[in-house]
Amino acid sequence: MIAAALLAQGAAAQGFFLPANDLRLREDVTLLSDQGLIKLPMNGWPLARADVADAIASIKEEELEDPALRVALSRVRAATEVLDDANSWKIREVGLTAGQPGLLRDYGTPGRENAELTTTGGASTDRYSIMLSASGVVDPADNQHLRFDGSDISIRWGNWLFSVNEQERWWGPGYEGSLILSTNARPMPAVSLSRMRSLPIDLPVLRWLGPWNFTTFFGLGEQHRADVDQPLFMGMRLAFKPATWFEFAMSRSAQFCGKDRECNIGTVGRMLIGQDNRGLRGASDDPAKEPGNQMAGFEARVVSPFKPLPIAIYAQEIGEDNSDTGIPERYLALFGGEMWFMLNSASVLRTHVEYANTKVKWYERQEEFNVAYRQYIFFGGYRYRGRNIGHTTDADSETASVGLSLTNAQGNRLSLLYRHGALDRDNSIDLYNTITAGRSTYKALQLDWDGKIGTYNRLGLQLGYEEQSPSSAGDAKGLYGFIQWRRQLQ
Repeated sequence: MIAAALLAQGAAAQGFFLPANDLRLREDVTLLSDQGLIKLPMNGWPLARADVADAIASIKEEELEDPALRVALSRVRAATEVLDDANSWKIREVGLTAGQPGLLRDYGTPGRENAELTTTGGASTDRYSIMLSASGVVDPADNQHLRFDGSDISIRWGNWLFSVNEQERWWGPGYEGSLILSTNARPMPAVSLSRMRSLPIDLPVLRWLGPWNFTTFFGLGEQHRADVDQPLFMGMRLAFKPATWFEFAMSRSAQFCGKDRECNIGTVGRMLIGQDNRGLRGASDDPAKEPGNQMAGFEARVVSPFKPLPIAIYAQEIGEDNSDTGIPERYLALFGGEMWFMLNSASVLRTHVEYANTKVKWYERQEEFNVAYRQYIFFGGYRYRGRNIGHTTDADSETASVGLSLTNAQGNRLSLLYRHGALDRDNSIDLYNTITAGRSTYKALQLDWDGKIGTYNRLGLQLGYEEQSPSSAGDAKGLYGFIQWRRQLQ
């Protein structure tokens, strides 16, 4: 009965991709993976819809003994379901979000501004997908009252998806942040190339790497930056799943080119091979020929092979490009662990702890500040429209968090999150840091609820209390939160 109700909702308007902002869906996919039912790289979102659909196609619901697995499988099937009228152009979803944003964002933060009205529509076939999302925004922080965040036009070519989009992306196993690419900043307009299905390499030895995936994109930064107007942004990610209990990925990003800067094939070539530290490894001494700012690193997530011990640990290390070898050496770090329990009521109880340190050489006591997320050409920082492209706490911060969530059989999710830490621990002031003007401490307690109201309506609620001391650029003190309503149209 529950499965039938879930499937009746149909698939949301997401085209070829599953979104990078649906925490309930992410936890459902993660649960199926951690229980060994699917074997896909699943820490880099958005995921290709067909990849997940194929992975769950052979699972027989009636053979699953645990009711929590059965309802999680039903929800994932509903999310990957292809609608009968998918090839007909129509409005698929409308939504309204209102509230007061908090200082920091996490994977599931529902809104960005005080009020947003969004409509999403499009059409798709097995060869192409057009999904357009338009939002009207009240009092936007970046003065953009009309936004197309979430829009995507994709064409399938074999096992590859070529896209023009403004997609939110989250690369990493963390819940409260990613050191290299998260949904903290708004998505920038980009062209991307992604593998649609994570098939293994059919060669000796290499097939041991298991299913693998690759994605890359080139985005366009904003105008009126303090440093370089309209820089290009490159992201590249390669992920492997050698076993159901282990996932490993490598990621790389770069800010380069920009208005009034040299930008040609040579610039792109130097960026790709890492010749972007002036005077090192054959790089030019001419600042005009230096491509720009790069970050790169790796991540891993390991699941307990013992089913009675449902635990996973994960780590992400991302380095700055201050190196004479071309290999990042000044690492930022994120570590976490999570545990989950499948209850007889078909509910899932999940808890996690997470630590992030965005100072380079986080493992040393030496205070090497003002290096992470910045570079002398792009002194405005690793930011897009005022928000850090990587971790939500921005540079030189240290935070810890603990979260607890309960998702019931009907798909309603209740969660509690506590976060505490120090922001921008350097005594100097970063003029371009929009969350703090100098050193400050931060703590917040946040309650979220997300669930169904009727068959086609989804409601999200968030209420939090935060304190920042001293109250500085972020001016974070008091209550924050959102109410979000979304309706799927048939």
